[in-house]
Amino acid sequence: MLPEANVPKSIGRYQVLKELGAGAMGSVLLAEDPRIKRKVAIKIVRLEALRSRKDQEEYLARFQREAEISGLLNHPGIVTIYDVGEEEGIGPFLAMEFVGGQTLEALLKSGIPVSLDQKFRIAASISEALDHAHVLGVIHRDVKPGNVMLTEDGRPKLMDFGIAKREDAGLTQTGTFLGTPSYAAPEQIKEGQVTPRSDQFSFAVMVFELFSGKLPFPGTSINTILYRIVNEPPADPRPPVEGILPDAWHAIFLRALSKEPMDRFTSCSHFMRDLADAAEGLGAQVRQELPSAGKTPESFSVPPVAISTTPLETYPSGITPILTPDPKTLVAPIFHIGAEPDDEVNAALHESRHRSPWPWVALVVVAVGTGGYFLWNRPVGTTILLKTNPDKAAVSLNGRALPDVTPLQQAVKPGDHLRFEAKGFHPKEVDFSLGSAWPGIVNLDPIVGPVELNTQPEGAKVVLDGKSLDGVTPMSVSWNQGQPHQVTFSKDAATLPKDFAVGEIPSTTFQIQPPTATAAAESGNGTLKIAGSFPVRLKVDGVDKGEVVAGRSLELPPGEHRVDLSNPKFYFSDTRTLAVSAGKETKLPLPGTAKLSISTHPGVGDVFVDGRPAGIQSDGSSVQVALGRHTVTIRSLSGKTANQTLSVQADKSLDLPL
Repeated sequence: MLPEANVPKSIGRYQVLKELGAGAMGSVLLAEDPRIKRKVAIKIVRLEALRSRKDQEEYLARFQREAEISGLLNHPGIVTIYDVGEEEGIGPFLAMEFVGGQTLEALLKSGIPVSLDQKFRIAASISEALDHAHVLGVIHRDVKPGNVMLTEDGRPKLMDFGIAKREDAGLTQTGTFLGTPSYAAPEQIKEGQVTPRSDQFSFAVMVFELFSGKLPFPGTSINTILYRIVNEPPADPRPPVEGILPDAWHAIFLRALSKEPMDRFTSCSHFMRDLADAAEGLGAQVRQELPSAGKTPESFSVPPVAISTTPLETYPSGITPILTPDPKTLVAPIFHIGAEPDDEVNAALHESRHRSPWPWVALVVVAVGTGGYFLWNRPVGTTILLKTNPDKAAVSLNGRALPDVTPLQQAVKPGDHLRFEAKGFHPKEVDFSLGSAWPGIVNLDPIVGPVELNTQPEGAKVVLDGKSLDGVTPMSVSWNQGQPHQVTFSKDAATLPKDFAVGEIPSTTFQIQPPTATAAAESGNGTLKIAGSFPVRLKVDGVDKGEVVAGRSLELPPGEHRVDLSNPKFYFSDTRTLAVSAGKETKLPLPGTAKLSISTHPGVGDVFVDGRPAGIQSDGSSVQVALGRHTVTIRSLSGKTANQTLSVQADKSLDLPL
């Protein structure tokens, strides 16, 4: 951000109000056009951030191109450019439509539930905007959630055409990749070449993320992401997206994210229409709002088929046919969307013109009559599935507690007020409305806040969920009531393990009586001392002793003891039998740790160590493990696996075929 003193008071005729945001290459300012009292967003460039003259010229050319390209576009789903100019002492600037909301990226990261209807509205509007740009020969090249603004009433607007190009012009040489890796099309990555279908691929990635909350080509490194985009099929979301048929989802995204551009949908709207057809829980009004799915507006083929119908007066009472200006003729248009007319379809249409009209009349009567029946005889309430994260939440309907906990089926009607409560989480209230789909899962926010850890005597070390905390008791820690916790207090040779369930908080002073060596000798006990570089969870003869930090001691009666040790962070688990002598100290040594780097070829996959996910991909990334034997498993998105059991005694690199 610019220092307040450096924010200009005016740019051109615009009065600057404040800075909205800043990046490495410039800033965006909120300003007002004094002539018409309209707020605008002004983008300015910081050329001094570019080292070479060539880079400055390239960036200025892109800046100018954004103004020129945006000037070609006139669509409510695209941020409008009002003005372009240059201000002395500031440099070039763009004045554009101010959208006072948030980006789609910010919405996705917020975790706020979005209904299926709203997701379709957002995606469909963006699809129309992209199709509009493509009809005019404009390719965006960086379609992603961060380049979609959502107005305060939820309407999306595509922005940032800074690296866009005309199909008949180019600023970047072939082979240069521009865009954002997670959303780039294979041909962008391999050759640096783009077409409208490259934008459609990026759009499909964004829709996948909007609907499922996950990326179709996940990875913790750019190399992994790019490899998967170019070589592997998209991952199916787990669990499946609620409200959309899983098999249809798989087929649609396999086509939308095809490696070959010509195998993809002919337009973004075509893709959205097929996705809507696979949706079970989509509202009728939203379905009607979806754009037509042709290649371009000019590509629709509409051959009307005239079908003779029964005279109007012969229809049963309450059933009214849809009529053309000629009340004896019903027109049934057939749309060939996104493909050439099918020969079988044309043959069927030709044959239908020479058949008796009665099957068609029966179909119309049944369809209209059935619709009328359900229109007038539908139940007052709508049964929906109430699911929460976490589950087993208590539910109140209009202030009345329901007898069951989530998940549960419940009949509701428009205007009903639902309240969800779970221990350790903030309550959430939702009003049901018929016009929008019910969110698949109601996410409850955990209660997070500071709590005091107190012991008697004071000065105890604390291990919280396997992590040694700085300082000693009394201390304040951030406590998430939405998850269980394991706490171990230790002072001198004494330890005190405490487990807390979801919703529980430490509210008392914990008593620790650290024994002295003399007391241990007098009691006839011995001590067990942990020697190593990391803490371990300790069980002695089946009794949980909590987390013990290396260097700490534990008092035990003399004799043999079965000791179970574990630390999931370093994939360490061991069981030993130790003899403890009265008045003596027995050391329990722990292994050291080493870095294990994992690669596979030619593909990459998710890494598992000893059956547990390591949170990395097999692209050369590394994980810290305890010295000893470990089994490494790699699983690719396509289902391929590789396994190897090895002994790790020092830093090691592992390369496996996949």
